[in-house]
Formats: sequence, structure tokens, C-alpha cells
Amino acid sequence: MATIENDASLDAAFFDGMTDEELVAQDLVQQGAIHAVSFLLEHGCTEGTATDMLLSLRELADRIRAEAAKRGKTLLFETDQTVTGRAARREGGA
Repeated sequence: MATIENDASLDAAFFDGMTDEELVAQDLVQQGAIHAVSFLLEHGCTEGTATDMLLSLRELADRIRAEAAKRGKTLLFETDQTVTGRAARREGGA
């Protein structure tokens, strides 16, 4: 199972050991996070805005998983990568 690295202190040696595909995946994750945080800063970081964003992202993730299953493809993540706590409890997931 894949993991999302969330540690700004990682040194260059960590990335040297990644495959090209892992490096691209890390870039996608980072750019998605940068976009999401910049959107919140631009439009106001309210609980409602963040909840709407999370719901939209999770719906799209479900559609992507359904399409991958239809094609017989395996994705990096079988479930959404949420932080356990308040948001996960509210959504009924983990």
C-alpha cells in the first residue's frame, strides 16, 4: 500500500531512492495540497468551506476508484487518506 509522505524535513537522499512513478505521485500529492491550502487562504478557511471541499474530493475519489475497478486497474489507495479525528467521525469514515 502506498503512503503519503508529509515531512518537510526529508532530505534529498529520500527522494533519490524513489522510482520515477513514486516521484510523480509525490508531486501530485504536494501540488494538490498546495492548491487546496491556497484556495482556503484565498476564499477563507471556514469549516463549511473545508467540509464542502472534502466532500467534493471524496466523491471524485469514489468515481476514480469505480472507473479503475471497471478497467481492472489497481490504484495506490484503496480508501481515502483522511486524518482520523473530527472530520473522519463527521463523515462516518476513517
